[in-house]
Amino acid sequence: MIRHSWVDGEKATAIPVDDRGLNYADGAFETLLCRDGSITCRSLHEERLTRALSELRFDSSQSYARRVLKEAEQCLLQVRHSGPARLTVTRGSGPRGYAPARPSSPRYILTAAAPGEAESRPWRCGIAAVHWQDQPQLAGLKLLARTEQVLAAHEAALAGWDDVLMLDNQGSVISSSRGNVFLLAGQDALTPSLARSGIAGTRRQLLIESVLPDLGYQVRECTVALEDVRGADAVMISNTLVGIAAVGSINEHTYSANNTVFNAIRDALWQQIT
Repeated sequence: MIRHSWVDGEKATAIPVDDRGLNYADGAFETLLCRDGSITCRSLHEERLTRALSELRFDSSQSYARRVLKEAEQCLLQVRHSGPARLTVTRGSGPRGYAPARPSSPRYILTAAAPGEAESRPWRCGIAAVHWQDQPQLAGLKLLARTEQVLAAHEAALAGWDDVLMLDNQGSVISSSRGNVFLLAGQDALTPSLARSGIAGTRRQLLIESVLPDLGYQVRECTVALEDVRGADAVMISNTLVGIAAVGSINEHTYSANNTVFNAIRDALWQQIT
């Protein structure tokens, strides 16, 4: 449930019908977690938003990303929001046709939602029929066109699963519909390479660069096959809102939950989220 919404820093509940984000998915977004108005991992969100806007050829992408995140936090601080928020940046209003107007006037939309219920039990997952499409130029970015994930999440809902693993056209595991995937086998931690598709999550970045290495894991970004997933000791999914979630089953394959391991990773991740 959305509690608050702003457009370009002003309280609002609508955008113009000629907005290019609505008509052409011409923009990017960030899913944020807030604590009493402060945006956690703000610098990581700024880095990713900058990369997305740069690939979309927005003018002054870095300075604009920095400014809108700062203004978004000021809005959230005014209402002391704790919980999820979404910052959407579009190219703003524009003419018909794919080519954007020059110059353009970007627009940002900020919504703050009520916190969801904590999901403590292991997730039941399946494997999505819809695949990620290869697009190396845009891989890792959180752009507005999320069609594959919408379809995958719909599959999960129809089957009664909490989530689904998503593959690429070669059959390699890329992510789930809700987050990034990590496989644990002893002290090895594998996560799919996102060189050609998928979204590089901010929590994924923390897990790779500091959380898992600090706990003694050897982390590798590599091609991950379904056989690797089935052979892992444990599987977890990461995203901004849940941190990490343990996977209890994928189709008929089950995993023995090791709460000590997951709790240690979860606690270490939360300690780094500032």
